[in-house]
Amino acid sequence: MAGDMRALVWFRSDLRVHDNTALHYACHACHASRAAGGDSGAGVVGLFIIVPGQWRRHDYAPARVDLILRTLRELSADLARLNIPLLIARARDIADVPAVVLETARRHACASLHFNREYELDEARRDAAVIAEFERAGLVARGHTDQVCFEPGSVRTGEGRYYTVFTPFKKACIAHHERAGGLKVWPAPPRQARTGLEPTPVPGHIEGFRSAIPGDLWPGGEAHAMARLSAFIETAIRRYKEDRDYPAEAGTSRLSPYLAVGAISPRQCIRAALEANDQRRPGLSPLEHGPAGIVHWISEVLWREFYIHITAGFPRVCMGRAFQPATERLRWSDNEEHLEAWKQGRTGVPIVDAGMRQLLSEGWMHNRVRMITAMYLTKNLFIDWRRGEKWFMQNLVDGFFACNNGGWQWSASTGTDASPYFRIFNPVSQSKKFDADAGYIRKHVPELAGIDGPAIHEPWTLPGLPRARLDYPEPLVDLSSSRERAIDAFKAIRMA
Repeated sequence: MAGDMRALVWFRSDLRVHDNTALHYACHACHASRAAGGDSGAGVVGLFIIVPGQWRRHDYAPARVDLILRTLRELSADLARLNIPLLIARARDIADVPAVVLETARRHACASLHFNREYELDEARRDAAVIAEFERAGLVARGHTDQVCFEPGSVRTGEGRYYTVFTPFKKACIAHHERAGGLKVWPAPPRQARTGLEPTPVPGHIEGFRSAIPGDLWPGGEAHAMARLSAFIETAIRRYKEDRDYPAEAGTSRLSPYLAVGAISPRQCIRAALEANDQRRPGLSPLEHGPAGIVHWISEVLWREFYIHITAGFPRVCMGRAFQPATERLRWSDNEEHLEAWKQGRTGVPIVDAGMRQLLSEGWMHNRVRMITAMYLTKNLFIDWRRGEKWFMQNLVDGFFACNNGGWQWSASTGTDASPYFRIFNPVSQSKKFDADAGYIRKHVPELAGIDGPAIHEPWTLPGLPRARLDYPEPLVDLSSSRERAIDAFKAIRMA
């Protein structure tokens, strides 16, 4: 490519300037770094495409779209300081995207395109179509590894297969990391040549995606994501293993929304954790040795990596199918009243209702409670996990297909590394263990706030009059008998 030609960077779920692989290579390829006395090269142009049709079909939550828009505004300002204008385009649906990208490149004399790969089936097909369009036009289009630490397919079993169990996958990633001498984290690029183009204003909202979640719960932008990471590393990571399961505690990083929109990268997260790890004994990887909280948090980041690799290696999970085909024979309940009560946090089980109401009020739910609510839906109510997966995606500010699908299939015992079908959380036991003083329940289910003692975890045990005074429903199902029903159903398909 001629050194004086522009490069186009297509942003998607990578809304940052630091450690952005596509941005790094676009700036490098243009030879547009600032030289002494002035700029050289023809500059770099940024592009983001709003695709409402794709977002609706893929169940983007309004809170997620709102965070994307607010993060785009911060990204546009960050890029402007580098002389990179961020252009905002629109496409009706995902099939229209390749033409929009190519037309943008042609209009602004961009000879090359750089983007960071995405691994869901529709997105991978879209990216392949974009590359084909550029090749036909005689232009260069390059995809980069960025959403993950290791490109899917590069970490395989001895038989050359994708891993389907997390622990050996994690060990292989650690070995890969050690052989490579660590993870490369790119700095922000230097200032580029001026293009003469003005950035496109970022819209305040997208029709059909107005969010009721207060924006100040999830401030947008890379700077906030980095500040949140730094605060977690400094104040909470060493106690992460002890505190992470208690929903009333501030024991988690709450970085998942920023990973979902790409305001921060998984490599930055792991690098920060490694820098905090004072374990330096020869022969022992700091990815798995050192303070328990640090090591455990790194493991959680690698769970995200695992689920993305599963998405790439087993595209059937992108098509509404269970990872374990035999579980497709389960005959799920179609009780719409139960489903609606679960969605609105009116199941009669306080810890479940607290989680579902947190989802509606904050666009987020504590991870331990995500597992509790998912198991309650799939095992006690015996409702198809896909219906819960969809509801979560439609409401989560951190909705990210690979993690959401992986978590739901784990809870429903239909996926990789799944919870055994007979290991079913008892929500009352979980509540008493992880929310012993009911601080989480009292916050999100205020009608129960006046109950003293352990009865708040199971208010159906209260005597008649106090129980009657509560504006709170009776449990939808008996926990014990509904558990046995689920176990029997899974046993039946195993024997078929």
